Amino acid sequence: MRISTSMLNESAVNAIMQDELALSKTQNELSTGLSINSPADNPVGEVQLLQLDAQNSQYQQYVTNGQAANTNLTLEQNALTSSTTTLQSIRDLVVQANSGSNNAADLQDIATQISALETQLMGNANSQNAQGDYLFAGFSTGTQPFVRGSSGSVTYVGDSGVSTVPLNGGTSVQTGDAGSSVFMNIPQGNGTFVTAAGAGNTGNGVIDTGSVEDAAAWNTAAGTTPPGPPYTISFTDATDYQVTDASGNTVTSGTYDPTNGGQISFDGIEVGITGAPAAGDTFTVSPAGRQSVFDTLDNVVSALDNAGSTSADSAQLSTKLASALQNIDQALQQVSTVTSKVGARISMISSVNDTLSTATTAVQTQISNLSSLDYAAATSQYSQQYVALQAAEQSYASIDQLSLFKYL
Repeated sequence: MRISTSMLNESAVNAIMQDELALSKTQNELSTGLSINSPADNPVGEVQLLQLDAQNSQYQQYVTNGQAANTNLTLEQNALTSSTTTLQSIRDLVVQANSGSNNAADLQDIATQISALETQLMGNANSQNAQGDYLFAGFSTGTQPFVRGSSGSVTYVGDSGVSTVPLNGGTSVQTGDAGSSVFMNIPQGNGTFVTAAGAGNTGNGVIDTGSVEDAAAWNTAAGTTPPGPPYTISFTDATDYQVTDASGNTVTSGTYDPTNGGQISFDGIEVGITGAPAAGDTFTVSPAGRQSVFDTLDNVVSALDNAGSTSADSAQLSTKLASALQNIDQALQQVSTVTSKVGARISMISSVNDTLSTATTAVQTQISNLSSLDYAAATSQYSQQYVALQAAEQSYASIDQLSLFKYL
C-alpha cells in the first residue's frame, strides 16, 4: 500500500487532536472536581448518578415538608398552651364566683374579667402563621375561623378538613387541626348527662353535676323511646321528691335527706342535692349534648351579670356555675388531648428527619464516590498527557520539515 505525504500528515494531525481532547477532558475534570461531566464519560455511572440525584432530591423535599409542618405544629402547640392557661384562669374565676361570698358588684367584676379572657381565648383560636394562614381554619386557611355574629354568639366558619404532607415514602403527618375539633363540639356536663335547676324554683336547693354508677343501665334507659331522659326531679314538699321520665312515669321516689348529701339514684346514675328545696321546685337530668367553649363562657358571663340577690337566685347561680365548671373541665380536656397529639406529631417529624438525615448522607456519599475526582491521579495523568502532546507536536513539526528537496 502506498502511503502518501498527505496521509501521514492527516494521521499525525488526528493523533494530536485526540491528545488535545484527552488533555482537555482531564483539564475539565480538574476544573469541576468531577470524574463524570457528561454521559460519554461513564454511561453506566451517569445513570446511577441520575437515580441517586433523584433520590437525594426526594429526601430533601421530605425534609422541607417536615420543617414546614414542624413550624406550623409548633405555632399550634403554642396557641394551645396559651389557651390552656387562659381556660385555667377562667376556671379559677368561676370557682371564685361560686364561693358564695360575692356581692353583685363582685360578680359583675368577675364577669368582666372572664369576658376579657374569652376574647384572649378567641385570639388564640384565630392564630396565624407567618404567611397569614389561620392555624385552626381547616382547608379555609385564608378565612378567620371564629367570628362573633350579629346574634352575639361565636361561630366557626372554617371547615373540618386537615392537611397532611409526606415525610417519607410511607409516612405522612397532619399539619394542623380544625378549630371545630378543638374549641367546638365539646361534651357537656360529665359527658353523659347534664343537670339543671328549674327556672321557677323558690327554694335554695342546688343540684350537683352527678356521676354515672352503671353505664349499661343508663344506656338502656337513654335508648328507650319513650320513656327515658330527660328526667325531672320534683319536690312535692320540702323533703319528699319523685323522679319522672320523659313520659311522666314515676321512676323512683323518696325522702330528701341533706345530712347524707341528698343522693338520688336511678337508671344507673346518681345526683346529689344540697340546700333546702321548696315544694314545687324541680331539677332536670338530660343527656349531655355538645357545645363550644365560647357558648359556655358566654353563659357564665350572662349568669354573673344577671345574678339576683335572693337565696333562690344564689342557688340557681350556684347550679349554673357548677355545670359551667364541668364544661370548662371538658374544654380543658379536649384542648389537652389535641395538644398531646400535636406533640406526638412534632416528635414523629424529628424522628423521621433523623432517619432522613442518615439516608441523605449515605446517598451523598454514593454520589461522591461515583463522581468525585481523584485529584492525585488526574494531576499525574494531566502531566503525562501534556508532555505527550508536546512531544507529538514537536515530532510532527520536525517531520513536516523533512523533504528530499533539501538534499538536492
